[in-house]
Amino acid sequence: MTKRIIVVGGGVVGCSVAWHLAARGHGDVVLIERDVLGSGTTWHSAGNITWKPIADNDAPVLYMLEVIQRLAEDYGAETGWHRMGRLFLARDAAALADFAAMDETAQARGIETRLLAPSEAADLHPLLKADTVAGAWFNPMSGRVNPADLTAAYARAAKRDGARIVENCRVTEVVADDGRVAAVETSEGRQAADAVVVCGGLWSRPLLARLGVALPQLGCEHFYVIAQPEDRLARDTPSFICPENLIYGREEVGGFLVGCFDEDAKVIDDGALPDPFAFTLLNEDWDKVLPYFEHAMALFPALETAAVKSFVNGPEAFTPDGNPLIGPVDGIDGLYVCAGMNSRGVTWSAAAGHIVADLLADRPPRFDAAGYAPDRFGELASDDNWLGSEVARSPSRHYRAVN
Repeated sequence: MTKRIIVVGGGVVGCSVAWHLAARGHGDVVLIERDVLGSGTTWHSAGNITWKPIADNDAPVLYMLEVIQRLAEDYGAETGWHRMGRLFLARDAAALADFAAMDETAQARGIETRLLAPSEAADLHPLLKADTVAGAWFNPMSGRVNPADLTAAYARAAKRDGARIVENCRVTEVVADDGRVAAVETSEGRQAADAVVVCGGLWSRPLLARLGVALPQLGCEHFYVIAQPEDRLARDTPSFICPENLIYGREEVGGFLVGCFDEDAKVIDDGALPDPFAFTLLNEDWDKVLPYFEHAMALFPALETAAVKSFVNGPEAFTPDGNPLIGPVDGIDGLYVCAGMNSRGVTWSAAAGHIVADLLADRPPRFDAAGYAPDRFGELASDDNWLGSEVARSPSRHYRAVN
């Protein structure tokens, strides 16, 4: 008998999960999206993909790059991938020493990264003021995709491998019978299921709460600004990251996108988002963003007089420890979750799909997913005060830690 697997959510992660399941021939795979593919939070992602030689980033990003190539070559599906490299900017000697350690690891693996003097970094980024940094690390493997294109590429591959995609259909409830998944209730009626994978992003927690499952994630307001300096940036200008100041940025259609992972992030209560929330943003909050934008102006003085083209406040789901939630839901056979991506959904999408496919095949995983178990916080996941406090600190804490 063919197993019927329903994937809830058609963002970049859900589409990757559907493709990985269909490509493995796991059964009858159906993805259900309440609006259109890529809506919700995927569409406003900055789309950066940054490789670093550290344990929780290395293998997933290398696989992401492998998948980008495979989607193009095997399915004729383009993702908008553009490799322009990334400058890791150090404001002091301690940060530069951290980057030097990453450079040493990369060099030992034959990857041609480079430590740069301030003037060399400024040569690569024309808006950078050299005397504001102690040095930099240039990582040529990093780049960006178009999140909408990547999502469409996964969906195209999934459909070609036999998955069915249903848009404009809302999953209102996951139905369990005697400790096992039985179906999902949707706006178009009940659909039976042998397995359900919840990839609903911000909306995963309230959906699972109806089953008594406390998913340890909350939404946070998350910001970036797109400015237009007098001199347009070339498309090949390297992106940048400055972990000390919790900021990052890149070229965007000749302009300059600058974002932050702020301290004491603004947590969003479940159910507080407007409905529908397909291609919606939250209100601007310059009081929150300005301190980070001032750091960026110090590094890139051209921002002081640049016109602001847009302010993007797009919420994202964060977890207390900065790791995603990927795995089976304890106590309900056949129910899996793939959420809590901590604003790394694009980067993590390929590995997340592979992990879910391995789990449903009951085979040894390609990626060590032990640290992503959805129940790893135990009863603390039900403590709203603890969860809110930890999630508010998560964006800045883990951005500093893993860059």
